[in-house]
Amino acid sequence: MRFLFTLFLLSLPAVAWCTHGHAKELPNFVFIMTDDQGYGDLGCYGHPTIKTPNIDALAARGVRFTDFYARQKCSPARASLMSGAYNFRVGIGSIVYPHSSVGMCKETVTIPEVLKEKGYTSALIGKWHLGHALGYLPTDQGFDSYFGVPGTNHGDAMNHGLPVADGFKPGGGLTMEDYQADADKGTHGRSTVLMRDARVIEWPTDITQLTKRYTLESVEFIKENKGKPFFLYIAHNTPHHPFTVDASFRGRSAHGLYGDMIEEIDWSVGEVLQALKENGLEKKTIVAFTSDNGADSKPDRNGNVEKGSNLPLKGWKGSSEEGGVRVPFVVSWPGTLPEGNETGEMASLMDILPTFAALAGNEPKTPQKIDGKNIFPIMQCLHEAKSPHPYIYYAGNLPKITGARNSRFKLTSRGNPALYDLQSEIGETKDVAAEHPEVVQELEAAIEAFQKDLDQHSLEAPFDAGQAAYLKTREKESSKKNREKKR
Repeated sequence: MRFLFTLFLLSLPAVAWCTHGHAKELPNFVFIMTDDQGYGDLGCYGHPTIKTPNIDALAARGVRFTDFYARQKCSPARASLMSGAYNFRVGIGSIVYPHSSVGMCKETVTIPEVLKEKGYTSALIGKWHLGHALGYLPTDQGFDSYFGVPGTNHGDAMNHGLPVADGFKPGGGLTMEDYQADADKGTHGRSTVLMRDARVIEWPTDITQLTKRYTLESVEFIKENKGKPFFLYIAHNTPHHPFTVDASFRGRSAHGLYGDMIEEIDWSVGEVLQALKENGLEKKTIVAFTSDNGADSKPDRNGNVEKGSNLPLKGWKGSSEEGGVRVPFVVSWPGTLPEGNETGEMASLMDILPTFAALAGNEPKTPQKIDGKNIFPIMQCLHEAKSPHPYIYYAGNLPKITGARNSRFKLTSRGNPALYDLQSEIGETKDVAAEHPEVVQELEAAIEAFQKDLDQHSLEAPFDAGQAAYLKTREKESSKKNREKKR
């Protein structure tokens, strides 16, 4: 059963809306997200060797968040960003798998759809990972244009028989018969497809060139749309494994190939910022930079030993420990947001939709219940601005809430409940539950209440026939191997 909810937005200070009674020009939005980048991978977040001068400058010209939350994996984080809700509300639990035939609930109202009501044009350049089959692509979910890889950079997503562009020819010695085989069985499932809008333009794609190509596309989009309000979502595929960079960045950092990837991303950010400046959009554009989850603990499949850093946080991608879900977030709007500020107020990817909607002057109606809040007052570093979230909730792949935090304490309820004081000990090593039973009771009650709300107010997830068939095949193959071993 689906429920209709109205998104009520916090009102903004008058300066954000008008000057002497006249409506101000609508701001542009550039939102940059990396893939599996750690909390401590940037210079402005304390990395000792990786150099990120452009991102550091972005933070110096704006606001740096220390307590900003994503989700524990790729697809859930992107669903929360696009929908303004906890990912389970829009049909996304774990990642969208290679054989998945569905994605995020089609009826989900997304950021580009909200902004389109106010005259915005929108583009996604980069990774989508919310559905790589027809009907679930970015242009099906509100984006005016799309250029990128629908899944991950290691090509696990089958092409699902996606239509190809005029004149399309497979590369790497492959044929159209190979392309069809990949659609049917995933024969070449590690050969990444590159799309423009809803058509495949390259297969396989040279993933070493993705960051550079995304950057060039982003700069061109800015030039072409400088005369109208726009939303540009740049979603890099790196530093997700396999570790790969353009040859001009290989060996540049003091942190191996992983550091090279981060420094190439930093170059990309610099190119985007320069394009805004050259087109007179610097003071008309909000630029935000973040990651979809924490760094991965697994070594690169090509043998590179360097990894990302989530320090000083505990844990890695895929976990509900702070290192898995707390990410860097910096935002800048020259002339409007203060410079060189830091905030420890809790915020999350879910807050981007209501914040951008408010700045665009829209109060949209959405079929999904919105969990995010307008955090522009926090971005402004107003003295009285506090986090609009009494609690942030944690979960794994299933719609089961496994923890919650308030402004100070974090309770993990999986197994034996443990309580951590994040203000005094950020590493989650000392359980203080016995010292604060009243806090344990408070957070347990909050988890129970939110779980009930989540169960009652979520869209119906589409049945994934593709993944179900794949798992059934894998089960048969496993049973066959076990029988052969017993002979």
